[in-house]
Amino acid sequence: MYIAQAWREERLSVLADAVRQIQFCALVVRTQAGLDATHIPMLLNETSDGSFVLGGHVARANDLWRQAQRRPDAVAIFQGPQAYVHPGWFPTKREHGKAVPTWNYIAVHVHGPLEVVDDEDWTRAHLEALSARNESHRAQPWALRDAPPEFISAKLKGIVGVRLAVRRFEGNWKMMQPQPPENRLGTIEGLSASERPSDREVAEVMRGLEERR
Repeated sequence: MYIAQAWREERLSVLADAVRQIQFCALVVRTQAGLDATHIPMLLNETSDGSFVLGGHVARANDLWRQAQRRPDAVAIFQGPQAYVHPGWFPTKREHGKAVPTWNYIAVHVHGPLEVVDDEDWTRAHLEALSARNESHRAQPWALRDAPPEFISAKLKGIVGVRLAVRRFEGNWKMMQPQPPENRLGTIEGLSASERPSDREVAEVMRGLEERR
């Protein structure tokens, strides 16, 4: 992934937190037929030695898990908030007209070898963790134990676990960092007034960056 120096995010804690917040990724591997992308949620865990592992699951009918048996190199692409930036929000446009649209976004690429985990106990624990991650804030959180055991057992037989041992992270926080302050603040104002939730998310990210300058 191309990352201009002004946009590069290298803090491990920030990258790991973004992956945990986004959860959903495009998992890309090279197969004999060419590149293949599978869209799945993956959970990031830190091991006792400080390394990181991504865990996920796919349908048994998905050939990805068979490809994972040869431990191919893979990249999990996590796309954070993104938004189109209207040049009319730039005060400098009114001064000299030298302005064009751009796109603000966050992207995290996680690289490493992919392996299959065809183990029902591992997959059950993974699903319990995934459910807890997304249900714990609810007044009546759902858990695997809420469904009949035979129903869950049948579902588990239809999926296979996959695991990516993280070798490196790449983080791209493209948020108009090189632009003059007035253009950044004008963009924050414009995005904050948008009806699109993703636009307002980007405005919040930009606002946080401004506060840390």
